[in-house]
Amino acid sequence: MKKNLLFFGFALSFIGLSAQSIELVNPVVQVNATAATLTGAGEMVAEWPVTNISDVQISVKCSRSIISEVAGTSNYFCWGVCYGETTNVSLLAQTILASDTNHTFYAHYKPLGNPGETLITYCFFNTANPADQACQTVSFCYESTCPLAIDETENSKLELIGSNPLKGLSFMNYKLPTGETEGQLIITNLQGKLVKKTTVKGNSGSILMNAEDFASGVYQFTLMTAKGQETVRVVVE
Repeated sequence: MKKNLLFFGFALSFIGLSAQSIELVNPVVQVNATAATLTGAGEMVAEWPVTNISDVQISVKCSRSIISEVAGTSNYFCWGVCYGETTNVSLLAQTILASDTNHTFYAHYKPLGNPGETLITYCFFNTANPADQACQTVSFCYESTCPLAIDETENSKLELIGSNPLKGLSFMNYKLPTGETEGQLIITNLQGKLVKKTTVKGNSGSILMNAEDFASGVYQFTLMTAKGQETVRVVVE
């Protein structure tokens, strides 16, 4: 039986990212608002197109993972249709033809009078291969001075070495942007629940993983620094 514990070990190394078929077009990094600039519904909204850069048709779902949330706020997202505030994975997939673009994603955030910054990661994944995905973390900053938006030109890098679905022992390699020596590795399940949050140090390294330390399911590993973020989806059978 799979266990719910996570085992981490460290070693040096890094290998480039694997190819993917999903690309986000000018994804939003940060949304800033005051009470005077909210929409008529009292919301802050982020949106961007999602493109299939492969030469075959794919079926894509959207998931939401709340990294940190200001108390008393609420949020929801739309992917083809709009879902309730408790939905973390779209019930319906959107079919995107080869080299075509989908324009139905919207992220809605309601501060409800509560100032501060909420961080939410949105991932778009191929239902035929959940490891094939593209993700973006959005900072919703309301009535506050929040850190500068993430610089996507100098991203963190994260890659699973070995099979996905994860089998036996494997490594999750990471590389931080130039000048950064510390980052946060945040692991959530497909329902958006935080599983593990840990600090990684050094410009690059590897995290040893054992499939037996995870319950069966799909996990999102997000590496975040002040300069960039990267998310990798890992399947454990």
